[in-house]
Amino acid sequence: FCQNCPTNEFSSHSGATTCDTCDCGSEPDGSNGCQLCGIGDFSTDSGICQSCPLHQYSSHSGSCSCFSCGPGSEANSDQDGCELCDPGFFSNDEGFCQQCPPNQFSTH
Repeated sequence: FCQNCPTNEFSSHSGATTCDTCDCGSEPDGSNGCQLCGIGDFSTDSGICQSCPLHQYSSHSGSCSCFSCGPGSEANSDQDGCELCDPGFFSNDEGFCQQCPPNQFSTH
């Protein structure tokens, strides 16, 4: 008897004996193929697009992973790029801007 493919898989033709998975950076499109993950999203080999983790970004569609911003910056609210920390804030390798400690400042 015929069965539905699992949520993260699809079959592209009649008479299929197995279901296919999408490559990283994409997910099933609900019909018979795959669609790319949007900007700010990613997917691994699991085939389900998801938002980048907090403080990370993806700047193009079809991303297989997300990236951290360098020191002095953080991911923007759309998680599609980086923005510099405001004056009085800094970031180290943790990937997010935080206020400078008392009696310290930043000018960038």
